[in-house]
Amino acid sequence: MAVSVVIPAYNEARRLPRSLPLLTAALREVPGSEVIIVDDGSLDGTAAVAAGLLRSLPGSRVIRLPWNSGKGAAIRVGVAAAAGDAIVFMDADLASDVSDLPALLAALEHAEVALGSRRIGVGADRTRTRQLGSWAFNQLARSITDLDIADTQCGFKAFRNAEAKVLFSLSRATGFGFDVEVLSLARSLGYRIVEVPVRWTEEPGGTFRIIRHTPAMIVDLARARRHTHRPDRPPAARPVEPLGGLTGYPGRHDDPAGASRARDERTPGGPAGEGAVLPADPHANGTVAARRVGPGLG
Repeated sequence: MAVSVVIPAYNEARRLPRSLPLLTAALREVPGSEVIIVDDGSLDGTAAVAAGLLRSLPGSRVIRLPWNSGKGAAIRVGVAAAAGDAIVFMDADLASDVSDLPALLAALEHAEVALGSRRIGVGADRTRTRQLGSWAFNQLARSITDLDIADTQCGFKAFRNAEAKVLFSLSRATGFGFDVEVLSLARSLGYRIVEVPVRWTEEPGGTFRIIRHTPAMIVDLARARRHTHRPDRPPAARPVEPLGGLTGYPGRHDDPAGASRARDERTPGGPAGEGAVLPADPHANGTVAARRVGPGLG
C-alpha cells in the first residue's frame, strides 16, 4: 500500500535537514510511498533545502506556494496532489514520532480518519504553557462544535485517499484551526474517526504564536460549527473510538461512488523530486498557484 505524507513548511530550512532524513528512511520500507513538502511562501530557502533532501525518495517532490497562505491552505494543496492509498500529514519538525506511523495507518482498517493524540496515553513531552493552551482550545472547540475528540490539533493525522480528497475539497479554513473544520466535516458525512496515542516531543522554533493566531482559529471554529449543524447531517454520527497498539498497514481502499482523485499536474519531463505545478487560486478547493522547484532554486 502506498502512503503519501504531506508536510506544510514555512521557513523550515534549518529544521528540515534533521527531520526529513528520519522520515524518508522510514518510508523506504513502504513501497510506492511519497513525501510532498508544501513550501508555504517561505523566505529562507526552504524549498531548495527540501528538494535536495528528497532526492533519496523517488516520486517525492516540493510544491512552492507564491505567498504565505496558512497551514490549512498548504495541507489542502498537498492532499490534492497526493496519490497514495493513505494520506498522512505531519509537521515539519517531526515532533510526532515517525515510528508511530504504522499504528496510525493500521487504524484506517477500521475508520476513514485516524488522529494522532497526545492526550490519550502518556507519550507527550510538552511544556506546561503549551499543555494549558491546547486544553483551553480543545474546551472551546467542544463548546462550539460537538466534536468529542481528545486532541483535535495534533499535527499527525491519516485519511483514506478518497475521503481525504472529499474533506479537503470542502474545507475553507486556511490557518491553524483547519483541523476542527475538517473533523466537523468528517462527522457530518458520517465518516468513522479513531484516535491513536502517539509519542510527541515539543520542538523549539515553531511558527505558531498564541496572540497572533488565536483570533483566526476562533473564526475557523465558527466555520466548523456551520458544518456541525448542517441540515443533511446523518441522525447519528459514528463515535470517536480510541485505539492503540496496532501494527501493520491497511489494505487498499477503493474510491466510493462519486469520489474522485485529484490530478497531479507534474511539469513535463521533470525528474522525480524536483517539484510540481498546481495552477489555481490560493483560496480554491485544494490548489494554489505554485512554482516548480529544483536543485539550487529558492
